[in-house]
Amino acid sequence: MLEMENDYSVGELFMIEEIDAESNKLILANYVFNKRKEVSVSEERIAFYAQQFDQAVENNLFLFVEYDERRGVIIG
Repeated sequence: MLEMENDYSVGELFMIEEIDAESNKLILANYVFNKRKEVSVSEERIAFYAQQFDQAVENNLFLFVEYDERRGVIIG
């Protein structure tokens, strides 16, 4: 649940499920609340997330980001 703490947005954790580099979109999933979101990001960010995602897959890890649904942005 999104809350405000001292003017700081606290979002929910979403797992990066897929990266669509052609359209600069991240597909995020929150399985606890059965949510799935597509988030557009810049070319620099998509390259960063793609690199991190590949490293995570190699190490059998999952990547999570903090996502503010109200504003539709990744905050952490």
